[in-house]
Amino acid sequence: MRRVALVTGAGVRVGEAIARDLARQGWRVAAHYHAHRPRAPLVPLQADLALPTGPDALARAFRARFDRLDLLVCSAAAFEARPLAATDAAAFDAQMDLNARAPLLLARALAPLLRRSAGSIVNVADVGGGLVAWKGFAAYAASKAALVRLTECLALELAPKVRVNAVAPGTVLWPERYPASQRRELTRRIPLGRAGTPGDVAAAVRYLADAPFVTGAVLPVDGGRHLAGRSG
Repeated sequence: MRRVALVTGAGVRVGEAIARDLARQGWRVAAHYHAHRPRAPLVPLQADLALPTGPDALARAFRARFDRLDLLVCSAAAFEARPLAATDAAAFDAQMDLNARAPLLLARALAPLLRRSAGSIVNVADVGGGLVAWKGFAAYAASKAALVRLTECLALELAPKVRVNAVAPGTVLWPERYPASQRRELTRRIPLGRAGTPGDVAAAVRYLADAPFVTGAVLPVDGGRHLAGRSG
């Protein structure tokens, strides 16, 4: 029987790469999206996970199409650079709602299916916040730090039936607004000497999905970038 994965944020960027990589490896993949509908062979499921009701709505839509779940990948995220002076309650909540609260509520809603299949969860954190502090990204970094601790708490609570891990990507896709000079400077901070790719993250997700004695782990996928410390 083919294994089934649900990947959130699968319409674009890293989430799409993870979903398509799993599909190429023979998984049936339900691909959550908000605005960018994924193409076949992914099975698209639309929901706004930033809403308090969004994770439960997505879980209902998933259960209407599938009767098993072997892997939940929480990749949907909001990413915004804001200095302290520009970070108000709404800006902070927007980061936390999607980046930390949604994975928690989705894990709660889908835990029975995951227990039944002895499945696993892989959360997509970030080097920023998940492993090191970033100047000018306080709200975003706080949300990713929360996701890392959530990963560890869920690993304890859902064991032994369900394993819960996280990947912490570094630079794997450049923001379009970054000029070439900034890209060169950031690349110089990476010990392995190059930026990563979405495929690097997808391979790490597959490893954690198939690592039967690994839970509560946060796997950096950053070429060693986190060893350089804080971003100034």
